[in-house]
Amino acid sequence: MSADLDQASAPSPGARGVAGLLVANTSLLIAVLVYMGWTYDDALYGYFHVRPLDLDVSIIEYMLRSLALFTPGVVVFAAVVVAVTAARGWGLGRTKVVRRIDDIARARISAVSALRWLVATGDDEHTGRFLLIGAGVAVTVIALVLDWSASHVQISTYVVLGFLGSGPLLLTWPTRAERLGRFPYALAIVVAAVCALWAASLYAHGLGTQAAKAFVRNLPSSTAVVVYSTQPLALSGPGVTVEPLPARFIYHYRYYGLRLLTARSGTYYLVPQDWSPQYDLTYILNESDQTRIELLSGVRAIN
Repeated sequence: MSADLDQASAPSPGARGVAGLLVANTSLLIAVLVYMGWTYDDALYGYFHVRPLDLDVSIIEYMLRSLALFTPGVVVFAAVVVAVTAARGWGLGRTKVVRRIDDIARARISAVSALRWLVATGDDEHTGRFLLIGAGVAVTVIALVLDWSASHVQISTYVVLGFLGSGPLLLTWPTRAERLGRFPYALAIVVAAVCALWAASLYAHGLGTQAAKAFVRNLPSSTAVVVYSTQPLALSGPGVTVEPLPARFIYHYRYYGLRLLTARSGTYYLVPQDWSPQYDLTYILNESDQTRIELLSGVRAIN
């Protein structure tokens, strides 16, 4: 009786497979989100020569940052991919419309002598197998040609990665269950994952660079910073001014014309209000007894 209960309570092999697939995909998704968040911060703060590792950003922050990078277009594209891949289990091949399309495709392929061998057997599985392998070979060759041509003409890296990631998958899909086909299929999955991660990093890096340039354009209205110090500081740059204060004040110098890039645990990363790549100045200040930092509205500082 106890053995029967144990067997009844144990998850089925199918459920274990789904659970394992869910864990694996979740782990991959977390890795992609963290890498995208780091790439975005690296592009944004690297524009001002600040490394994300110096900011002590946590993994959770990287993930939250990357979630904000997904535009509606990316979500729609992912939904289309899910729908296309899920359509394999809908049994559409048994419908009259699909069978009619298949008959037309067979007739067109049979008309070409070089491709007639694909439909000569009359075996649907055999035909689909060779069609997938042929498509995989074609896509892989196109990817290699595009990669070679990219050094001579302007070609989108996303297009090259798309062909390079999908070609090996199509090529190895029909033989994935065979003994000699398992390793190539596993390697094709790795190639596709690397291509997806590469594309995600390019996407995040581009958004980070755009955010950095937008920050520079909006510097006059961004958060203003006033620095008080007991000792003179080497703060100079376009738009930065220093005002000596009376001797009776605790702080003897006041610096204007600074804007806040970011702040982490009492460390402030500042740039001049007229920052540009030509001047390329970024200041790092720690608030202490000798230094006081005030944050003001950029609009208020202008007025």
